Amino acid sequence: MKNRKKITIFIITSLFIQTLVFPIIVHGTSLTETVNTEENSENQDFQIPESDIFNNNLDEKQSNDPNFTLHLGQQLIPMMEVFPLAITVDQKVEEFHIEIPLGISLVESELATDIFVEKLTSSKWLIKSPEGQAAFVLPIRAEKDGIFEIAIDDETITFQVDEHTSTSVDDSINNEEKKHPESIEESSRDNDSFTESVAPYVENGIQDVANWEEFIQAFVNPDVSKINIVNDFETPDNPRLNLMGVTAGATSNVSGTERFVYLNVANISRTLVVEGNGHQIDFRSITLCFYPTTAQQNNPWNITLRNLEIYHGNWYGPLTYNDLGSTHQPLSTLTYENITNVGSQLIHSPTAKVRLAGKVSSNQVTTYTSKFRTWNVMGSGQTNIQVSKLTVLENADIELSTVSDGNIDLGRSSPTNSPGEFIMESGSSLTATANGSGGEADGLNLLVVSGNVMISDSATLKLTPQDGRSAISLRSTNASLDIGKDSTVSILSSRRTSSGNSNITNLVWMAAGSALNISDGGTLNIDATGQGSSTSNIVHVNGAAKVSVGKDATLDIKSDSTAQAQSLLYFANANSTFTFSDAKRVNLQRTGILSGTSTTNGLINIAGSNGLLDIDVQSVEQWARGNFNDIPTYSWKPIFNLSLRYTGVVSRIDSVDSISQGVADSFNDNFSTQNVQRILFEKISDVDVTIDPLTSNRSEINSYTITGRATPNSVIQFTGDPAIPQGNIDSPVVSENEKYHTLSDENGDYSYRLPVGYYFTAGNEVIAYAFLNGKYDSARTIVEERVGNPFPVDPLDPEIEVDPENKPELPEDQGLLSIDFASSFNFGTQSISLQEQTYYAQPQRLLNEDGTVNEEEARPNYIQISDRRSENERNGWELAVTQKEQFKGEENQELVGARLSLLNQQLVTVQGGTAPGLQTVPSSLVPGNRRTLLKAQGNEGTGTWIYRFGDGDSAGESVALNVPKGANPEATTYSTTLIWELSAVPDN
Repeated sequence: MKNRKKITIFIITSLFIQTLVFPIIVHGTSLTETVNTEENSENQDFQIPESDIFNNNLDEKQSNDPNFTLHLGQQLIPMMEVFPLAITVDQKVEEFHIEIPLGISLVESELATDIFVEKLTSSKWLIKSPEGQAAFVLPIRAEKDGIFEIAIDDETITFQVDEHTSTSVDDSINNEEKKHPESIEESSRDNDSFTESVAPYVENGIQDVANWEEFIQAFVNPDVSKINIVNDFETPDNPRLNLMGVTAGATSNVSGTERFVYLNVANISRTLVVEGNGHQIDFRSITLCFYPTTAQQNNPWNITLRNLEIYHGNWYGPLTYNDLGSTHQPLSTLTYENITNVGSQLIHSPTAKVRLAGKVSSNQVTTYTSKFRTWNVMGSGQTNIQVSKLTVLENADIELSTVSDGNIDLGRSSPTNSPGEFIMESGSSLTATANGSGGEADGLNLLVVSGNVMISDSATLKLTPQDGRSAISLRSTNASLDIGKDSTVSILSSRRTSSGNSNITNLVWMAAGSALNISDGGTLNIDATGQGSSTSNIVHVNGAAKVSVGKDATLDIKSDSTAQAQSLLYFANANSTFTFSDAKRVNLQRTGILSGTSTTNGLINIAGSNGLLDIDVQSVEQWARGNFNDIPTYSWKPIFNLSLRYTGVVSRIDSVDSISQGVADSFNDNFSTQNVQRILFEKISDVDVTIDPLTSNRSEINSYTITGRATPNSVIQFTGDPAIPQGNIDSPVVSENEKYHTLSDENGDYSYRLPVGYYFTAGNEVIAYAFLNGKYDSARTIVEERVGNPFPVDPLDPEIEVDPENKPELPEDQGLLSIDFASSFNFGTQSISLQEQTYYAQPQRLLNEDGTVNEEEARPNYIQISDRRSENERNGWELAVTQKEQFKGEENQELVGARLSLLNQQLVTVQGGTAPGLQTVPSSLVPGNRRTLLKAQGNEGTGTWIYRFGDGDSAGESVALNVPKGANPEATTYSTTLIWELSAVPDN
């Protein structure tokens, strides 16, 4: 039997007891102030809340409530002149409330002596007549020009104030309507007379609106940056009533028709938010339009509609920039955020920009029912969005559907220097369903006349096209469809029985020079069902194109057409390339029975004689024509460095590699995309490899042995240190002359030992290269220069080396089984107590780089143990501790009955393996008695282990010293010595 190896370390543990101190006790007093509520109430000035003053809800009026009528001699009154407002009542009243807007003042000095007034708020007045009367005259003065409204209950009167108007002016507003019908050209002359309108009650740029008239007044007021909708409302029968000075266009509102109201106030374009607060606006037949005169180039229209439910029947949408012209429309932006749109299309502004945010839906119908009425929509063949640039903002959720038309039409009229584009930002989602047949945007879900489509990372686009129509059509030369990392584009088409190929019939149509890029982890999924004998290709490129599928990406195209003439991928030019490497899945599949016996059909068709299919590192499966089973006709794994050239549907292999010559030969003899039912390329699992740290310390096993983990059954090759000889394992690739050093086992572990007498050199970089099935990976490590024991590590993060305070003196010849560090327990300075007390050792502290103590961070007290012995040299170990004697003072006085306890014992490592066993939890020490704390058996406890007392939360309460009553401590320093023993278990 071998001798038992023992390592002994002495640690001094101390407790300092100071002279008895009497603490100062501070008493707190709670003061309570008593208030005489009765006395206070006598002198209190009560302010009645506005909600209490105006609590007579109109819906709750009784049948005997008075009815008011307001009279004004003319609707256009001069500014700064006193003018009488006559009020008649159908019964005598003693008081009533009236709302007079800001800008109109009530001239109290000219009131009749029997009328008294009291101003309640900035716009609300209380009118009193003690005797009661049925007629009142209130003198008012207009202090600014604009359009104003005075109201009593639900009775209102609206009038215009003009600083240039004399008292002889007649009812010009009514005449104005007669002079200017709703044609665009004539109505625009309204702007000559009225160039400004001031909406009332604007505070901090925010305007509350509760009806259409207030809505328009806020729109034309340049001081308003936010329109705050406070009530549901609809457009009136005359949408320009009381708005003649600031609008032009329609004066009627008819179901099933289109009507347009134009803003014509100069220079009012700006950034404007319409906050709907969840309310509903029924636009009926009205579209709100903008004349060019409203726009400013340096401050264009940038409108956000937010949190709003919209109903409308006009085929231009509830709002359009269409009339802004070629200068101002491309500068304008409209943002829909959390919008529900029901009726006709969402927007027609061909050269403008639109952004969609939050949750937006636009579902077209022929007839809708709002909170106010049922209404017929004008036209059903309208695309949902026709603009130049459309951006779906980050994490937005969009839903679009139509009656009989397409969904998105982009770049049709875009400026030549600013092509259209469709961008879906990260995490966004858009679902579009095109119903019916034909209509605007040629009935297509996504028509990009000019520009590109960019689906950003983790976005999702789901398209359901019309029967017989395209889902995506990119019509400009050199356009691109980019599907970002981990994003998904899905096209589900049913009953597409059309034949022929055009920019409206192929599910994806791309102009010459186009590119289809599926980034790493991205997906393009096309499922065409119910196609009958359709000959229309699924993806059709009208010229040369580049198609690429990234790492872990998916391209899945399926068609159930029975026509032989249909191809899943068609390129009309020989300069086209289709390339992918390490893709997750590329599936090209005909799911229907192909008619006839001709063999001229092909899943891929590249015109000319030089089209390229370039593939690397995939497994390949092929189903012969008529094979609809799950089991393929041929299966090849792995295939890499594959290059195929196409002449129409005929492919020829330029080059191909595999692990074995047999696989390569079988592929050469049988692979084709012509006259087959299905081709499936799938990902070969990645290869991973790690390498464990190496050292130049020849007393350690990793100075001459390389260990680590790799994908099971992969071959491993090492380079980087002159001590590494050439390998002697042949490459699994038959055409390769490389030599390898070792193989990983079924669990992924590998080990390689240098020839006897060879060791690694400090500073050299050793590289491990792993290869399997055409996939590879590498890992590297720098050989460390180590003398003696391993450095202490952080007990909370053992991957990090640290410099602890109060490091013990350790033997330098411990070898491969070592105590690397042990904490000294310091119980600090305590007050003398005649009662039983428990004191806790201070946590372990670390040193900064300059050697000073880090006062801000503390760690649990701990012991660090390393077992670096080779497998055939180890047989377990034990850790024990002995408290040499009882705590004693400087003059040898004993702390009678004191007991030291190790609490919250924990074991951690970052190197894996099986932990040694805790022998006593918790553990109280008896002076003079040896206590075994840890025991590792066999291969337990290999590597470096941290035996700590507590964690980050309990570090300060895990090493306890109990001093009983009667110990009679004195003012001195008490200490004892702990003897730590690490013993190697002897072999039998």
